[in-house]
Amino acid sequence: MARVTYGSGVTELAGSIGGVTYQKNASGNIAKLRSNPTVNPTALQAGYQNNLSYCVAYWPTLSQANKDLWVAFALLHNHTTPWAETKTLSGYQWFLTVNLSRMVIGEPIIDAPAGFEIVAPPAAFVIQISATYIRLYWAGTYAKAKYLLLYVTLPLRQSSLKLRRSLFYLDFVVWGASIEYWDFTTEYEALTGVTWADFYASADCSIIARVKAFDRNLGIGSSYTSDLIKIE
Repeated sequence: MARVTYGSGVTELAGSIGGVTYQKNASGNIAKLRSNPTVNPTALQAGYQNNLSYCVAYWPTLSQANKDLWVAFALLHNHTTPWAETKTLSGYQWFLTVNLSRMVIGEPIIDAPAGFEIVAPPAAFVIQISATYIRLYWAGTYAKAKYLLLYVTLPLRQSSLKLRRSLFYLDFVVWGASIEYWDFTTEYEALTGVTWADFYASADCSIIARVKAFDRNLGIGSSYTSDLIKIE
């Protein structure tokens, strides 16, 4: 960063020229190189980005009749986010929401809404850990009526707990049977690039797991059920 002094011909510059950004702040007029961060998405993130691009490109291929069905659907139904917030979506946004959710578990795009349901969140669980595993536990088993999708945070220090909404999709289990334990040790190792036993031996952090129920036919999910575990 450099401080800029203007002469009689030029009194002020703002914006970017040739990779240099000119701006004014509390220090006066300054010039700094514009940053160009390199982003290396994980395989899961790259997959989501590819799915999003595919859905965006797919929308124009829909018939006008199907587009109108999505618009009518949006007028009838609000969307409940995984954070239990109510949002009003457009027909196009509903199309993306439904189909991106379906594609996560390998389902194909649907051209028109398949129906609407308010999906109940999963039963409460706790995270259990040992030197050999990290898993979810439902007391007395949970008879799941929907697919379950699991999202987790990276290891969080106390100072970074404000990042608790920064989640990574990890895995899903199918509906139709009871579940008591959901071991995701291998998946978490793949996400973080660490061996769980080594991490567990020296960690001083927290991990949050969030699970939502999901109707694969409708492409509609519930709000999260969550737990936090502190590893010391």
